[in-house]
Amino acid sequence: MNVETFEGAELHLHVTGSISAALVPWWIHWLRQVNTELVVNVSVTRSATRFVTVKSLRHLANGQVWTDSWDEPDLPQQVNYGKSGESTCFLIFPATLDTLMRLAQGRADSPALMMFQVTDRPIVIADTLPGSNDIVENHLRTLRQRSNIAFAPRTTGVRAGDRSPAELGFNLPGAVSVANDMVRKGRAHE
Repeated sequence: MNVETFEGAELHLHVTGSISAALVPWWIHWLRQVNTELVVNVSVTRSATRFVTVKSLRHLANGQVWTDSWDEPDLPQQVNYGKSGESTCFLIFPATLDTLMRLAQGRADSPALMMFQVTDRPIVIADTLPGSNDIVENHLRTLRQRSNIAFAPRTTGVRAGDRSPAELGFNLPGAVSVANDMVRKGRAHE
């Protein structure tokens, strides 16, 4: 399998509260094996800590790792300016429905959401939506209107709740490919 490596030197993963968050340590390990020089920064929502520990992510990532809370003692000041270290791109991986709805509404009620609202850097969404309706689709359309947001390609997976097949965007290789495209487009406009 030909795997595309991330073309930047630093990447930020934002982990939200989907059961898919339990797989993120494996994906960080994979990402660092494929991209040996890449610095990986991670933010973790409190709801994600039901499925993955911040401690495990600190052992696997080689950049900043912090809990998405205003009370976080290790919260980098850069989030106020839409930055995470020198990350050239953000991946919301996995992206829950709640996170996407809050992002589409322009909310900045957590450090990571504020960072995403004010950044001009690419944001790739690897969603784990449980379903859709008119309200969800309206919020997704709102997100697609932002020039710095794109979605990872959908892939067939299995729903945790009933083990039925599902099309999900929880696809790190696809998200990296989209991120590379966005970073290249950004360089072309500089």
